[in-house]
Amino acid sequence: MAELAEQKGVNIILGSVTSIDTANGSGVKSVTYEDTATKTSHTISATDVVVSAGPWTQRVYPPAPISGMRAHSVTITPSKPISAYAIFTEISLPPDFGYKDTFLKSKRPHSKTVTPEIYARPNNEAYVCGEGDHLVPLPKTTEDVETDLARCQDIIDYVSSISDELRDGEVTVRQACYLPNVEVASGGPLIGPTGVKGLLLAAGHTCWGIQNGPGTGKLISEFVFDRKAKSANIGSLDPRKVL
Repeated sequence: MAELAEQKGVNIILGSVTSIDTANGSGVKSVTYEDTATKTSHTISATDVVVSAGPWTQRVYPPAPISGMRAHSVTITPSKPISAYAIFTEISLPPDFGYKDTFLKSKRPHSKTVTPEIYARPNNEAYVCGEGDHLVPLPKTTEDVETDLARCQDIIDYVSSISDELRDGEVTVRQACYLPNVEVASGGPLIGPTGVKGLLLAAGHTCWGIQNGPGTGKLISEFVFDRKAKSANIGSLDPRKVL
């Protein structure tokens, strides 16, 4: 997708935003960032700025009521082909679950009921995610995200208890990420103008960013070029209601 954008003339810059600059209350005028490769600071002029930094959104735009919650996941190559479904489970655990030590099995207490989600992927792969936690604060970059291997093993054990194909399969990835949560009662995501001329927000999709990303991108493009959303009525997602 990025390559297609570049073919159309888009200039993609990799860096960390340090400030969004405004012109005496008349709207955004520039963005200052640190280049990822050279670590040097640069400022580029701007008429429209879209803040869509997931759980890092508040670090780019502090007024945004968005926080990060860590979540673990694993990918498994099943021992046999599995059906192309997404499964939202509710598994009751035995009282002694997790106390008989195996490889990395957690010694911490578990909930009586756990709810891992299982998503079938192409090429005979399953993606499985577990519950979130706030034990480790949001790091500076994605490269600094800490993965708790015991929590990954919990997920493997949970789904192994209900699926022979997953239990006997090969675990290919153990990982963690942070989900962007909107910290207001209305929930999220927040999509649209912020009240600062030229500054748009598109964040707070929790775990549904991949699914809703294309629609969000279309709506944001309409705000930039048409100055209003035309494809859907998203008044309830207006960031100005909570900023």
